[in-house]
Amino acid sequence: MSKNLLIIDDEELIVKNLSMILEDLADKIFTARDGQEGINVLLQNKENIHCIICDINMPRMNGVDVIKKARKEKINIPFIFYTAHGNHELMMEAVKYGAFDFIDKPNMEGLEEIISRGLSEGFELKNKREKNPEEYISEYQKILKKIK
Repeated sequence: MSKNLLIIDDEELIVKNLSMILEDLADKIFTARDGQEGINVLLQNKENIHCIICDINMPRMNGVDVIKKARKEKINIPFIFYTAHGNHELMMEAVKYGAFDFIDKPNMEGLEEIISRGLSEGFELKNKREKNPEEYISEYQKILKKIK
């Protein structure tokens, strides 16, 4: 099974640069230009995406709304937020829904390592769920139960 990444960002240049930088880490890279498009891509490919790198401030649907919607749909893969506008309130909200990590734009330092860890964890989560679906409850699902 391959490790696949979804990049969600409203800045076309960021999407292109991240795709080029990360092409050796992921077998396939899906892209979306805003949160709503990102959710659509995710729902259509949820079994094939292992990690998401997402901006927080975007038109139509921000990154926090994307992670909330994903968790509501029981999509429990790592979310890495790559943002220049990560205000504290939005970041804390993202943490409640199991954000994997945060990286400040345009910083690229450590990006590949964090994405690699996110892809590996997402891949492992899917494998565990496939092997023991009745026994597997993700950490994200536990967090969601506490929030409700």
